[in-house]
Amino acid sequence: MRNYLILILLLCSSLGFSQNPRLAENYMDQGEYGKALKIYNKIYEKNKRNINSLYKVIDVNHQLEQYRQVDSLIDDAQKLLRNNKILIIERGYNLTLQGKDSLATPFYTAAIEILDSIPNLTYQIANRFERRNLLDEAIMAYERGTAANPKSNFKFQLANLYGQQGNLEKMFTQYVNLIEENIAYRGRAQAIFSRYVTDDPDNEGNRLLRKTLLLRLRESQDPIYNQLLSWLFIQQKDFKKAFIQEKAIYVRTKESTVELQELAVTAIEEKDVDAAKEILQYLVVESQVISTRYVAQSLLAKIDADKATVEEFSVVKSTYEELLNTYGRDGETFMLQLDFANFLAFKAGQPENAVVLLSELEKKRLSKFQKAEVKMLLADILVLQEQFNRALILYSQVQTDLPNDELAQEAQYRVARTSYYQGDFPWSLTQLKVLRSATSKLIANDAMELSLTISDHSLEDTTFVALKAYSYADLKQYQNKRQEAISLYDKLLQNHKGDPIEDEALLKQAKLYELESNFEAAKNNYQIIIDNFSDGILADDAYYYLGLLFEDQFKDKNKAQALFERIIYDYADSIHFVDSRRRFRRLRGDENLKAF
Repeated sequence: MRNYLILILLLCSSLGFSQNPRLAENYMDQGEYGKALKIYNKIYEKNKRNINSLYKVIDVNHQLEQYRQVDSLIDDAQKLLRNNKILIIERGYNLTLQGKDSLATPFYTAAIEILDSIPNLTYQIANRFERRNLLDEAIMAYERGTAANPKSNFKFQLANLYGQQGNLEKMFTQYVNLIEENIAYRGRAQAIFSRYVTDDPDNEGNRLLRKTLLLRLRESQDPIYNQLLSWLFIQQKDFKKAFIQEKAIYVRTKESTVELQELAVTAIEEKDVDAAKEILQYLVVESQVISTRYVAQSLLAKIDADKATVEEFSVVKSTYEELLNTYGRDGETFMLQLDFANFLAFKAGQPENAVVLLSELEKKRLSKFQKAEVKMLLADILVLQEQFNRALILYSQVQTDLPNDELAQEAQYRVARTSYYQGDFPWSLTQLKVLRSATSKLIANDAMELSLTISDHSLEDTTFVALKAYSYADLKQYQNKRQEAISLYDKLLQNHKGDPIEDEALLKQAKLYELESNFEAAKNNYQIIIDNFSDGILADDAYYYLGLLFEDQFKDKNKAQALFERIIYDYADSIHFVDSRRRFRRLRGDENLKAF
């Protein structure tokens, strides 16, 4: 029994001791250095050969500005640890903290000179300098160690230090050197590059990385430089320049078109349709792989369908029919058939033909995810036809078939949107509140936007009169009945003058005017928002879209530049800030934007 009690006491003592360092760290965080010192002194006294314990005691004494005590600690440690070559750095650092830099320098120099005879200590000495934030000395140590032992490789450490110093050109050079030696470093290097590179071509990091890579490319035609340049141009959203690099790689290697396909998809996602078409047309001509040509032609057809005017509908329809005749109408062309059905229903005004196509597609061998997508589109068409209850049944089936999947969340959002179109705002709001925490950021944002529209305009008007008028106009817009929607927005603006929903109606109507090429009317709407709702949440949208109108349609660069400038200075948190800044600089004539 006595032995058992002794064992428990020893265990408790051991547990208490192991917790002491954490307690000391907590005291350090709270600025209670005296209490922390007592604990660290006890730990150090138990084992004076533990260098990490010594460093802890030194750190606390530094906080207490007890520099003489630190000198005494270093004296004792150097006697005990005669082979330790790193303690002289601590001696110098103790002087640096006292403002005696000239006295500290000889100690740092001595530590670095050790590497001439013992290069194996390079990492330990350089790392100690880095921990003391002596970055110049850390770099000198790595360079000295490398000179003493050329087989050593400290490029990664040096690159990191150059980055900390803000010496971006040297940092990029080191990382490119690393990638040249081992391509496996590319992903890691690009992750670090992304800290210094932005979507602004004129940013210092962008300019220096571009310069580094172009110089290397002049010396060697290694495709890695093209790959890195392509990555840089993608960050800048300059997909045509990225295409030049990817095309150069493909011409030299003839290996794979995967990167070109991915670049085209990225350009589409970023709404650079011209660049996407250029890439896809190249793939159609150059690729010898049938599946690649199919994907490229399918994406080209979708781009043309999305942009098509009424006069072009028959051409788009013929293109889809030709592609389906070429590649078949089975599960292999699933996305092509889905896109065609979408075009028929929402652009060409032929929902019945779309339903026939989808009904045939349902009979093919499809995965449960593909079947769910077919149901989603059929439900969307039912909403188009104002068969809301049937649509809700199909959306609910998708949620049941794919629980916890992102497609189920999308179906739930569309249930909420359908209820909104029906005028059942409380139920719609209930669904939307759940979706605010959706895993998909896009769904969560859409849910947030719609829920704000409902909640913001139902607080004062509990009968939802203005909101019902707005949602009905919104439905007509969804049905692609533009003129009817424009008229409904007109009626709403006349009957609900001064209502909080006015600016939203003006913005929605302005976008419809643009689609109808009535740019003067769109301009007037944007100007009304700017003049009367400058403190509202849609003011930055109005400035941005009006700027685009002046730039693209009215060809008035000065007015466009002034509007983009307002966003830069007055709406720094706007989602349009980055593109406005890019457009402003281009309109101003910044030469750096023209640099390759």
